[in-house]
Amino acid sequence: MGQLTDEVWQVIKEHYKYEETVGGKSIRQYIEENAEITPFDGGVFIAVGNEFDLFVEPKRRGQWRIRDESNKYLKEMAKKYDVLFARIKEDNIKSLRLAKFFNFKEVKREDGIISLERKLWEKH
Repeated sequence: MGQLTDEVWQVIKEHYKYEETVGGKSIRQYIEENAEITPFDGGVFIAVGNEFDLFVEPKRRGQWRIRDESNKYLKEMAKKYDVLFARIKEDNIKSLRLAKFFNFKEVKREDGIISLERKLWEKH
C-alpha cells in the first residue's frame, strides 16, 4: 500500500509500544501491506477501512497547519464512508482536542483509550 518513513515509524513505535511481529511479519511490514497510508510533510494518516490514526514527527509538531491537513484528509475519507472512527489515548489531550474540533464524538472508554466517531451528516 505505502511506505512509512523511519521518523514516522519511530513515532508509531513509541506511541503504541507494539509487539515486534504479527502473523510472522514485522508490524511495520504488516501496516505497509495492509493499511492505507497517506503521508504529508512531517507525518502520516494511517487508515484501515473507516478507522484512522494520525502520527506527526516531533520536530514537525506545531510547525504546520494540522487543521488544514486534517480537514483535507477527512473530506476525502467522508467521500468513502458514512462514519469515521478514531481511537485516542485519554492522556493525549492535543489529539482529543483536534478530534473534537472536527466534530468527533466519544462513544466508548476502555483501558485508557477513547473511541470516537464522526458521522457524515455531522461534517465540520
